[in-house]
Amino acid sequence: MEQDARSAFGQYGLKREYVTSTAVWERESSQIFQRHWVCVGRVEELGVNGVRPFVWEGQQLLAVCGDDVICRVFRNVCRHRGSLLVQPEECSAVGQRLQCPYHAWTYDRKGCLRAAPNMENVPGFEAKDLGLLEIPTAVVAGFLWINFAPQNSAAEFLEPIANVFAAWQLGELVVATELKYVVKANWKLLFQNYSECYHCPTVHPALNRLTPYLGSSNELVSGPILGGPMQLAAGVGTMSEDGELVGSVIPSLDPLQKRQVSYFTVFPNVFLSVHPDYVLIHRLQRLSNRETEVVCQFLFQKQDRELLNFDPLRAVRFWDLTNRQDWEVCERTQLGIEDVGYCPGPYSNLESVVAAFDRHYLASLGDFDF
Repeated sequence: MEQDARSAFGQYGLKREYVTSTAVWERESSQIFQRHWVCVGRVEELGVNGVRPFVWEGQQLLAVCGDDVICRVFRNVCRHRGSLLVQPEECSAVGQRLQCPYHAWTYDRKGCLRAAPNMENVPGFEAKDLGLLEIPTAVVAGFLWINFAPQNSAAEFLEPIANVFAAWQLGELVVATELKYVVKANWKLLFQNYSECYHCPTVHPALNRLTPYLGSSNELVSGPILGGPMQLAAGVGTMSEDGELVGSVIPSLDPLQKRQVSYFTVFPNVFLSVHPDYVLIHRLQRLSNRETEVVCQFLFQKQDRELLNFDPLRAVRFWDLTNRQDWEVCERTQLGIEDVGYCPGPYSNLESVVAAFDRHYLASLGDFDF
């Protein structure tokens, strides 16, 4: 008898081709990663010189803080012959102007072409038409967001968690340290794994002791931003190796927020984990159908980071262990789904956010047959 497309709960997992198909990958590029707001880092990562080249979805980009204190993102490509303008090792030498090392075309920090040697007598040449190509950019809560074809503002997109940004004062926090990984699994498997704690007793015994898996609830259950809080166990101050606070409690939190950890996914590339004393960000970038780069940043209050005895390692080691446990099961899932005999099973009631992620993902692709 053919398996029904719905479970008693209401939904089965994604079909195999959504994880393995090159055609799906290309559709994700155009329908999702070119049309959604994505986080590409913290503003503070621009450094004292206010410049940071980076690659996003195979595209060469350049974040620049202008002399008007506005952060912009441009294509890191000279408008003359296409040379890269700035390599990572050159950032400290960049001044108020960005000069191409090939033919010395020179741009200001707003992207306007200011000098183009030997071009003044070229018919039809207009400097005003050859500024750097700018990507729609926004700074929200200290994060830099870009969207190649925005349908709304970043603030509108992030409005469901605006209260989280405010309560945790995310714009005032600073990066204490970061971890980087390359996970041999499709990006969606990481989202699905993060979105449920059904696996926590088996995969994360240390995490489950601090926040028992049945103590979770969901505040956001549909759309691009999903998630909610988990209650800390009695006597536990935060998520760390010993459950003790690593930084000082963020003073603007209310009594309830001081006794819980909240987890949100921000489609399509951010996990936001807010603790009483710090915030953890997972930032994802697709590398291939079966590889995903993950950057994890630990944000603390500035005064904590400046203390001589400040040591974030009890949080970092805890989450590094938890991350690696997650990456292992995601990689095992990738291998299983790649098998030609794979057929998705039904979701449990503990996987409602996973099902909601799938629905939003399929809707973003224009696929509604799930």
